[in-house]
Amino acid sequence: MAKTPANVNKKWITEETSEEEELFHHCREMETVCYAMTKVIIGADNKWKGPKGSSTPHSLSNRSYITGLVNIQVLDQIIEYLSKIVKSFYKLNPKLARMKKENPLLLSKHDHVFDKLCSVRFIMLQAMHGLIVTILSTCLHRDDSRKMIESSLCLVSIYNQMTGLSYKKFASRFSICSNTYPSTISETKAITLTKIVQILAKSRVEIDCHRLINCLVKMYKPEVDSDNDSGASTAESLEIYHTLTKHITPPTSSMSRELTVDKRREAFIEHKKSKMKHAQSLIELKNEQNKMITEVLSQNSDCEIAYTSLLTNQCVLENIFNSDENVNSILQSEEIYIEILLDTVANMAPTLLGNNGVKKFKSGRVQASKKAAKKVTEYYQNILWGDVGSCLEHIVLWWSSFPLATRSPNTSQNLREWLFATFKSSNTPELVLAALRILADALGCHVTSTSWDKHFSATLTTDLTVTSLKQYPDLSINVTEVTASGAKFALMLQDLVMLNNQCEVTWDYILGAPLEDLPLVEQIPILHRLDHSIHTYRLWCLAETRRLANQWQMDDFFRITQKDMQVCMEQLVNLRFADHTATIESGKIGVHENVCAKMREKLVSEVKVNTQKLKEATEEITSVLASVCATTSLAHLTMIFPSNAEWRRVSHPPTAERSIYVHELFDKMMFPVVKATEDITTLNMILRIMGESWLHHIYMAKVKFSKDAASQLLADFNEVRNWLTECKHLTAAARKQMLQNEVLRRCEGVGRLLLHAPGDLISMQDSTMQSARRRKDDNEAPEQLMPAEMYVPNQKQWLTLRANRLNGSLAFTLCCVVLS
Repeated sequence: MAKTPANVNKKWITEETSEEEELFHHCREMETVCYAMTKVIIGADNKWKGPKGSSTPHSLSNRSYITGLVNIQVLDQIIEYLSKIVKSFYKLNPKLARMKKENPLLLSKHDHVFDKLCSVRFIMLQAMHGLIVTILSTCLHRDDSRKMIESSLCLVSIYNQMTGLSYKKFASRFSICSNTYPSTISETKAITLTKIVQILAKSRVEIDCHRLINCLVKMYKPEVDSDNDSGASTAESLEIYHTLTKHITPPTSSMSRELTVDKRREAFIEHKKSKMKHAQSLIELKNEQNKMITEVLSQNSDCEIAYTSLLTNQCVLENIFNSDENVNSILQSEEIYIEILLDTVANMAPTLLGNNGVKKFKSGRVQASKKAAKKVTEYYQNILWGDVGSCLEHIVLWWSSFPLATRSPNTSQNLREWLFATFKSSNTPELVLAALRILADALGCHVTSTSWDKHFSATLTTDLTVTSLKQYPDLSINVTEVTASGAKFALMLQDLVMLNNQCEVTWDYILGAPLEDLPLVEQIPILHRLDHSIHTYRLWCLAETRRLANQWQMDDFFRITQKDMQVCMEQLVNLRFADHTATIESGKIGVHENVCAKMREKLVSEVKVNTQKLKEATEEITSVLASVCATTSLAHLTMIFPSNAEWRRVSHPPTAERSIYVHELFDKMMFPVVKATEDITTLNMILRIMGESWLHHIYMAKVKFSKDAASQLLADFNEVRNWLTECKHLTAAARKQMLQNEVLRRCEGVGRLLLHAPGDLISMQDSTMQSARRRKDDNEAPEQLMPAEMYVPNQKQWLTLRANRLNGSLAFTLCCVVLS
């Protein structure tokens, strides 16, 4: 017989015991309570975000202040309920651990209820974390900051207890509330004193940043009676002063000006105590039943603050900052907040200070140990002033109606240089100096990008207008005028060189600064831009000089090659690169520093290579000029040189009219060069190329010269000397060198060769005498005088251009010399 269904149910479905039913009922109640508390916590968090930084007076007629008291009362009730929830969770732990889960259905029900409980617990923890952060972020801006710190520590204690439940599944399981909320996609961790100090420090950043700017403004006052020459710098100083004053708060009462630092410190402490006592009395009226909070307040609110300054440079800046508030007073006021925190933590949550973090006195008083107090204070100050430096950057550069970032980069550079010159480790506390260094580095990065963008964009358009360097006296001493584009390139290179050199020093070192202290991260983009700028300038010079040479615009050509390039090279000479090869190879630096140092070395080598290429670009430009000169000279000669028929019609002695084309050629080709440059090497090169082109054209044209035509050609060649002698733009040294140019003797030699028919004997003495008479003012040694014909190679080929050739052998020799 088959079994009844009742028997089957009893066999396969085990009924829950009363203990198990009570456990599941407890879990469901906990889930409901946690959900309700989460909504209350989120509502309280939103309310606390409302009256942030309220500085209204304590008055029961003040609506916002009454709202703040209600929020405090709600917060106390939240703490009380959360304490009960924690106890319930701890009671639930052993029951969950002891529960037998042999039945699969019971196990499935257990896991389902447990997962929901873990999820709602996790969401409540996230809400508690947000409320703790909100309160800690606002507590130091309130008069009852001690009460708020105490409430925060109560919440932190509850939060840590709830995250540290002994049942391991509570600690290991967590849920994901939102993929866009980073803190919910990782396991919940306990809140430590480090986290509390971080939140408190960040809440004070903006206020201390404004206070520090107030101190800077007191120092950075431009002189009223400045000289006229310093008008530009004064204007930039006024811009910086205007930017800084946009964000300062008005001075406090005039009474504080008469107080010393010690008196202001005592007044500050007494003021805080009175405000906290007043807030305590009002809270007790509203919250008489909250015995735990009342007991805590009565125990801790009136205790003395054990204040020990950790400053190493006390009152050093008193003579520098003549204002209501100085840097030391800012540091000391922040230490007072830390002392309040340490005193509260030592009495309410001593475990946060770690082992041996609390010192107990015989009188029963509890205080943080000196070691713990110093460690917490230093950590707070480091976090605070590091963030103050970053906040300073945003305020000075961006947070105003007329931010410094929208003005000329020179203004930011002036402020940076002023910071370097004014603040030293000898007169400024290290914490404040670190914040100012962050500001200076940020200004340096801003100047690097903006100034290079400004200068480089200006060079994209070529402007060859003559520009006097009187308006740029720092560019060069030797060069007085350049092109407008050359001045822009020089300014760009000068700015990059200056920025690079500033990265080679530190606040404490001028030479030999340790590699770890150098701003390598800031220097790398500067070297990138410098390398690119040198490369771009070299390509621009090559392209522009080629264009000008083809148009034979010698004024601009030589202004670029001999003035612009010289000015730019003068800027690159000032580059400073310290050699850190030994430090890098030693391997005693960090990974980040090692990577940055190697990148710097690579960029330095590229800068040096491009600098060398820029020096060698002169040779390439010269070869282009020579090629264009030869082509252009041949083109001119093709148009103006007399034709063969004209040469055949010459049947009379040489006349001056025949030399017209010589003057035309030299006026078009040589005169622009003579007027543009005084470089003797270049002038001799152009003269040589023109002479060689002249001879080449004559030979390729196959002109047949009669004796009279040859005489005329020789006169045309000699006319070059007359042109050089009469040219007023030539200096005496250049004229002397050019008159001794070998190409002139070669041209003269061709003319004399064409005077003789093939087979004629040439008198070496007569030829030498004529050459000596023509060059009597050249101061040339007698042994260097020889017939001009000897400078002509391929004499037989030139003799083929002689008209009316004689029949017979074309033998021509210079061996038969008639000496008389």
